[in-house]
Amino acid sequence: MKKYTLLLCLLLSTVSLLSLRAFDATRSLVEIEITKQSYNYNLPWTVRNQQISKNGVLIEGRQILTTADGLSNQYLCRVKKGGVSRQYIAKVKWIDYHSNVAILTIKEEDFFAGMQSVSLAKAIPQSGSLQVYRWRLGRIEERAAEIIRLYSGESKMSYVKHLTLSVSSEIESAGWSEIVCNNRDLIGLTASASSGKLEILPATFISNVLARSEKNNGAGLGYFDFQYMYGKNPVLLSSKGLKKSDVGVIVTQINPRNKENYPLKVGDIILAIDGFNIDSEGKYMDPVYGRLSASILATHMYNAGEILPLLIWRDNEEITINYILPKADFKGSFIPEQSYDTAPEYLIAGGLIFQPVNGPLLDALGTNMPVLLDYYRSKKSAQIRDGLVVLTKILPDDFNLGYERLRLQIVDTVNGYTIDNLNTLQVALNNPIDGFHRIQFLREETLRHIVLDAVSMEIATQRVLDHYQIPAAKLISEQEIQKSIDLQ
Repeated sequence: MKKYTLLLCLLLSTVSLLSLRAFDATRSLVEIEITKQSYNYNLPWTVRNQQISKNGVLIEGRQILTTADGLSNQYLCRVKKGGVSRQYIAKVKWIDYHSNVAILTIKEEDFFAGMQSVSLAKAIPQSGSLQVYRWRLGRIEERAAEIIRLYSGESKMSYVKHLTLSVSSEIESAGWSEIVCNNRDLIGLTASASSGKLEILPATFISNVLARSEKNNGAGLGYFDFQYMYGKNPVLLSSKGLKKSDVGVIVTQINPRNKENYPLKVGDIILAIDGFNIDSEGKYMDPVYGRLSASILATHMYNAGEILPLLIWRDNEEITINYILPKADFKGSFIPEQSYDTAPEYLIAGGLIFQPVNGPLLDALGTNMPVLLDYYRSKKSAQIRDGLVVLTKILPDDFNLGYERLRLQIVDTVNGYTIDNLNTLQVALNNPIDGFHRIQFLREETLRHIVLDAVSMEIATQRVLDHYQIPAAKLISEQEIQKSIDLQ
C-alpha cells in the first residue's frame, strides 16, 4: 500500500510540475496602453495625443517583451494584467526600432504576484499548427495559426532584412505583438497582419538581438549596404572569366558614402559569405532552416561593426575580403525613411515653410507628392549634398506677395549656400546679399528662384506666427549644429 501511495505522490508531483511549466496565457500575457505624441507633417508645429493598445509577454528577468511598433514619442506607458482594470506604470528599458523589439520594466513588486514568465523557443518549427493569444475585452482570445514558411523579411520599422515566420490565421485586427506559441514555448510576436496572414518576429531572432545587445553594448543591427543582381545568366559569369554556373550574385551598386576604402567594387561576384556558399538566386543553405536568402546573414548572427569574410571573384581570380557590417541608422541616409522619437523639423521665414525631406513627410504628402521628390526618394545621394530641404508651402502675408501659390519646391541654394539641411538654411538666412535673400530652387523645378527682403523678414515672420497662432518659428535638430557654427 505504501508503495502505491508513493507512486501516486510521485505521479501527482510530476503532473504538478508539468502544469507549472505549461503555458498559461492569463498569467503571462499583458495589455499595454501607450499614450504618445502624434505629429502632422503637413503642419509640423501641431501635435496631438494618441493612444495605442498592444500586447506584451513576461519573460525571464521580470521583463515585458513587446514589439517597438507604437512606442515612438510615447510619454506614458501603462500595463494591465489578468484582464482587470488596474494599470501599472511601465518604463522602456531597451528599444531597437530596426529590429522592432522592446523591453519594458515595472517597479511595483505586486505586479509580479501570480505572473509566470515564458521561455523563448530555441528553434522555430517550419510546419504545423501554432496558437495566437491576446487580451481582448478582458478575456484571453485564442486562435489557431498554420505555418506557411520561414523566409527573409524586411523589418516593419526599418530596411533591414531578418528571419521572418509567416503563418495563416483567422484572427482579426492583429499585428500588435500578439503572442504566438507552440505548447508552452514562445515562438514569436506578431509584427503585421494582412488578408489572413501574420508576419511573426521569431523567438530565435529576438533572443539573438537581446543577447548581442547586452554583450556588445548596444552595437545595433548591421545590414548589407550594397545591391546585387542574381548570377543566373551563365554568359554574364563567363564574361567576367568565371567558368562556373548557378553560383554567386553580382554587385551592382555600393554605398556612395563609403567609396573610399570600400572593400567591394561594382562588378564583383560574391561567391560566399562567412563560409556559406551563395547560389545564383542569392540563397545559402542554413544549417538549421535550410535554403534562405543571403540577405539575412547580416542580422542572423552578427552585430554592426563585426567582420564578415566575403569570397568574391574579381579580375579572374577568387579573393577573400573583410566586409565590416555598417550600422543600420536612418540619420545617415540621404533621405531618412523613418524618424523615431523626434518631432518634425521645420523653419518658417516670412511665411515660407521649409522642411527637410524624409520618409514621414513624403508619406504625409501621399498622392500629392511631386514626381521630382518621388525620384529623389529612390536615390542614395545627390552629388555634393547630404540631404534635401523643400519649401513645402507659404502662409500668405504681404511680405511674400506673389509667391503664395508656391509649394513643394526643392531648395538648391540660399544666398550662395548649398542647402542640405535646416541648419545650413539658418546660416544662409543670417547672411543676406545686399539686403536681399536670394533663394534658388533645383534646375528641374518650374520656378528657378525668388527674392525676399532681408530687412523686414524678421518682423514678417513674427506677424505670421501671431496671425496663424504658431508657437515657434523653427524646430531644428541639434545633430549638426556644430557644422552650422563652422559655416559661420
